[in-house]
Amino acid sequence: MSRYSRILKSWFSLIRIGNAIALGYAAIVGYVLGIPRHIDALVTIKLFTVAFLIGSGSNAINDYYDRYIDQLNKPWRPIPSGLIDATTAYVVAIALLAIGVALSFSVSLLNTLIALVASILSYLYSQRLKKIILLGNIIVAFLTSLAIIYGGSASNITIHVCIASLYAFLLNIGREFLKGIEDVEGDKKYGVKTLATVLGSKNAFIISMSIFLSLIMLSFIPYFDSRFNYSIMYLIITVTGVDTIIVIALIKASSLNPKDALKATKLLKIAVFCGISVFFFEALRIIYGISI
Repeated sequence: MSRYSRILKSWFSLIRIGNAIALGYAAIVGYVLGIPRHIDALVTIKLFTVAFLIGSGSNAINDYYDRYIDQLNKPWRPIPSGLIDATTAYVVAIALLAIGVALSFSVSLLNTLIALVASILSYLYSQRLKKIILLGNIIVAFLTSLAIIYGGSASNITIHVCIASLYAFLLNIGREFLKGIEDVEGDKKYGVKTLATVLGSKNAFIISMSIFLSLIMLSFIPYFDSRFNYSIMYLIITVTGVDTIIVIALIKASSLNPKDALKATKLLKIAVFCGISVFFFEALRIIYGISI
């Protein structure tokens, strides 16, 4: 691998490009879930770009403040490994957040306000709030669900937007509690208070499992509630692509081994993608009057 390829890969890793793309996708999904009269291509591009930029900046600023913890938990990350200078990462992160907020002005004032709140929250989370038990986890899950609301604000805040954002919140907060098991050793050393460090990995797992079981029950509501008018395909994809993966991830994490928890949280990314996508496809079906 050439030097430039390594540098590019390091920056992609710093901003967690996969997660940033997922946030951009979630914003588009939120827009479509608002059931607009017509889908504006330019608006969707703006929504994706803003969510991508703010997500990238948030991930980079998190790595900046986590650089000492990552020396123990994840020494391969770009900053502790020396691939990216910490000050450079900080400046780029702030620039990404600022550009994201500025671009939101071209969407709407409400979208700008949401982008600004998301940027400030993500900064404060990385700087200090993540060390407060539960609050840090709630903020991360809220910011993920906020991407859907951000998109919906550019069309309409419908019942579809509300259920999808709640779905995303529960899925991500359950995943956050499992991540606490994954990072328990480094978090203990640097005083980060998570459920795993305060209550123990076993209790963190039990709470996470309870949230995921609630989510599985929630996933059936859009199919059986006539207000949503979702198709049988929603039920099939949700059960196979989300609920089943959640169960497999919980079985994997039940060992309470940090390495198994890492595998479980990575597996749950598939559930997040499938969950968001099934809402997206159902909204498109409703907009274009497709019957299944």
